[in-house]
Amino acid sequence: MNYVEVAIPFFILAMALEYLYGLLAKKQTYRLNDTVNSLQLGVLSRLVDILKLGFAGVVFGALVKWMGLPQWSMESAWQWVAAFVAYDFCYYWKHRFGHEWRIMWASHVAHHQSEEFNLSTALRQTGTDYIGFVFYIPLFLAGVPAAVVVTVGSLNLIYQFWVHTEHIRRLGPLEWILVTPSNHRVHHARNPEYLDKNYGGVFILWDRMFGTFKDEMPEVPCEYGITSGLKSWNPLWANLHFWHDTARLAWRTRSWVDKLRIWFMPPAWVPADLAGDAQPYAWKSPGKFDPPATTFGKTYVFIQFWLLTVGSLWLLGVVDRFPYSFAIAAFLWFCISFYAQGAWLEGQRHGRWLEWIRLAATLVLALGSHQLWPEVPQTLGLVVATYSGVSAIALLIEQFTSSPALTSA
Repeated sequence: MNYVEVAIPFFILAMALEYLYGLLAKKQTYRLNDTVNSLQLGVLSRLVDILKLGFAGVVFGALVKWMGLPQWSMESAWQWVAAFVAYDFCYYWKHRFGHEWRIMWASHVAHHQSEEFNLSTALRQTGTDYIGFVFYIPLFLAGVPAAVVVTVGSLNLIYQFWVHTEHIRRLGPLEWILVTPSNHRVHHARNPEYLDKNYGGVFILWDRMFGTFKDEMPEVPCEYGITSGLKSWNPLWANLHFWHDTARLAWRTRSWVDKLRIWFMPPAWVPADLAGDAQPYAWKSPGKFDPPATTFGKTYVFIQFWLLTVGSLWLLGVVDRFPYSFAIAAFLWFCISFYAQGAWLEGQRHGRWLEWIRLAATLVLALGSHQLWPEVPQTLGLVVATYSGVSAIALLIEQFTSSPALTSA
């Protein structure tokens, strides 16, 4: 069983409590633009599943069938404990190569782009991880059933949620055994002292064993984000920018060896004939990416995001009832919606017009959805059309009340 879906309401509650604690403690670690961007990436990472592009299940099933591997009975508690520990060991190596190979970092980089460190950062997940499953093949070869791998994997991911916080300091002897907020802050830091350390998911023992452990130092405060800085609230670009950069370098280099080699080299590596394209290591940024946006714009985006999140959770539960073309259309609609939100948070002039176009297209699709896909109930089309209309009214009210010609009269 995948427990992540069950845990989503608790994730949301925990973020709300952390936000309130930050207010009371006068140490706020949330920024609306950064938080919304992180959560957009989290939603997209789940919505990608409706496209059914993954092939891990096919590979694992073929391996078990072809090799005739015996499966563990999983009747004893020790088997579950062994599977949980073994999964975390595999996760350590997947995570480590996720920082050491461009082809893996291109996917994992999305998780590290936030310049804040809070529980929303835990939900900032990639939508392009299609090869990481190979690190778990040893579990299947050892006879661990697929359902067990999914279960312990979800528990591993849920454990990692709570360690993304600045409000919990050191935890004494547990620091030697488990991944904690302290040693995971080090993992997310871009300081040169902390770079590429502490890869464990649940157990920090792997890092101590394989020489990748680094303790948090009080005299070196953690600076979060990626070394070159994303400088964008576009969740689509956040998922694709390093794939784009690596593909561009692979295309431009004259060395045929380097065209392949670059995908399996560290993220900072570039071919010798493109040395001038190396990204500067600017970990000490002049300031966090925080472009100005209007109060209405931020409030509008915040409300829109949560409405879309509710819609995405509903879609994930019922998508199998509808044709695949509907799933593709819905996924593209969410992508465009989140892109428009990002443009608004960046204060881009086209953000408002893009939102008008999105709402108009949403209204047309909603009213015609039953004709395009008879499986879609008419009530759903009416609900979405109402959403589009109310959103448009909110934009109109804001536009007229903020118009200089009206406010100066």
